Amino acid sequence: MSGTKMTDAEKEQWDKLYKYVKKEILFYDDSQSIPPSLVLRLKGLAKGKYIENRKIKDKANYSFEVILYTFKICGPAVLKAISNKEFENEKNKFNYICKIVENNINDVYSRLIKIKSSDDKINSLDINVLSHKVGKYQKKTEDIKNKRLNELW
Repeated sequence: MSGTKMTDAEKEQWDKLYKYVKKEILFYDDSQSIPPSLVLRLKGLAKGKYIENRKIKDKANYSFEVILYTFKICGPAVLKAISNKEFENEKNKFNYICKIVENNINDVYSRLIKIKSSDDKINSLDINVLSHKVGKYQKKTEDIKNKRLNELW
């Protein structure tokens, strides 16, 4: 994402991530925007860096979707952690939040890879080998002709 233009899909993922963090994590209203320094911190998560900066070498390549899932999964822990702590300023608070996300992003990434792998296996199954034909019941015993024995059943 650094140095190249984002695709439409990436822009859509970024928009979802931005809105989620703005509303559900920072509790901003519609008239507020996330400050540029926090946006760079958020974009830095995608490249495994502290902050998005072209001078710093990329250490990872997470999609904004992975970051969003991580924020959603860590959401309760993040909200609990920040509710019990005093911060000097908004930047320190957001750095604390991002650190929680950073500590969990690889687990979420691994889960998503496993899910995608499972989906690929399911989609590649040959369902033509499955049969829905039902066998017919064939009676292997003879009917009992003795009426007295039939009364027992």
